[in-house]
Amino acid sequence: MPFSTRSLSQLLHGPAPALPRALDDLAEWWAGLGARQRMVVGITGVLLLVASAAQWSGSVDARWGGAPVRVFVASSDLAPGAKAGGLEERWYPPVVVPPGAVSEVTEGARLAFALPAGTVLTEAHLDPRGPGRGLAAGLRALPIPLEAGWGVEAGGWVDVWVLSAGEQPATLVARSCPVLQVEAADQTATALVAIPEAAIGAAAEGLALGRVLLAHAPPPA
Repeated sequence: MPFSTRSLSQLLHGPAPALPRALDDLAEWWAGLGARQRMVVGITGVLLLVASAAQWSGSVDARWGGAPVRVFVASSDLAPGAKAGGLEERWYPPVVVPPGAVSEVTEGARLAFALPAGTVLTEAHLDPRGPGRGLAAGLRALPIPLEAGWGVEAGGWVDVWVLSAGEQPATLVARSCPVLQVEAADQTATALVAIPEAAIGAAAEGLALGRVLLAHAPPPA
């Protein structure tokens, strides 16, 4: 049967419905209060609710180590030497925030270590020593000019070849080297490549003659 105006009238008029004894006593007590007394009781009730909510919120914060902390999270994989851009601002509970997490990012800051997608940015990633900070023992970062169209990008891997005018046309001086950073300008670019210390001499000699070539390579086995 659809709800009608008559049904509403029957609901709002007539004798009061029977209530449990405790609720009935509370209703009589409320009816016996004056206007100002009701106002005081109402304000007191609201304050108690606010205090209870604050206490509950505080207990939740305490369970997770305190109030949420502002952090920056990588939205995509970032290689060493890349600018600290494309970061998402988030608020995490302190217990899940890694040590040294930064709450502010300086414009133009570059990464010393790789920052995979979903990782929280820390002070270690922004080491002022730059990409060289994350180099393994025995490696050195060497800037090598290249053509912008070669497709060499930070995070990739390359073989370093030195071209020769002699009987041997080219010499492989370093294999599967990580590209730490690429700076492009117009049609030229410079790649910062981590190569073994033992290959620095041959690579530097090739650079002096303008005969260094980078070939795309797979990661080391």
